Amino acid sequence: MSCLKPKKLILIGASTGGPGLIEKIMVSLDNIRNSAIVIAQHMDALSLRSFARRLHRIHPEDVMLVSERTEIQSGGIYVVRDTAVVRFEHNRFILELQSVQESYYHPTIDVLFDSAAALQHIEISAYLLSGIGADGAKGMLELKQSGSKTVAQDEQSSIVYGMPKRALEMGAVEQVLSIDDIIIDIQREANNNVCTI
Repeated sequence: MSCLKPKKLILIGASTGGPGLIEKIMVSLDNIRNSAIVIAQHMDALSLRSFARRLHRIHPEDVMLVSERTEIQSGGIYVVRDTAVVRFEHNRFILELQSVQESYYHPTIDVLFDSAAALQHIEISAYLLSGIGADGAKGMLELKQSGSKTVAQDEQSSIVYGMPKRALEMGAVEQVLSIDDIIIDIQREANNNVCTI
């Protein structure tokens, strides 16, 4: 039995090389149970729709492309169409899209991670995967400083070792793992939660 409100929030940020890695993660997940997953993958809106459809074929009841204000529920996998923030309002966790004109990256991982760092009463695990540039590093530092778990992909398994490297250089990373170990870690994080009221 799942809770309506997730006990744990799993955040995944990725850029170049990310879609294939995220598909590998999704294939490994049998049951998300009382967690929710939010994915920020650098990609244009049209390509994100196709990407979300591919993930939906893996988890047909769980995957949603977020194109409007959406409540995060346990068992859900949310692919944000554009830069999004997480809020806690009226005892619910909400994903809300935001236009960030000054950022080169869309969706902007830093904004998602930074907003999640301000949340209370929920466990957060954040994963920064392969990608060019530094998006996600600053937001991951905020998450680490707020007490959340932060994991970066290692150089050997990254297609492009940019974003994870920058996060590591900034001291934002608790663990550096290969993609195979990240898959195992997310399996454990997603399935090891007890429903709370």
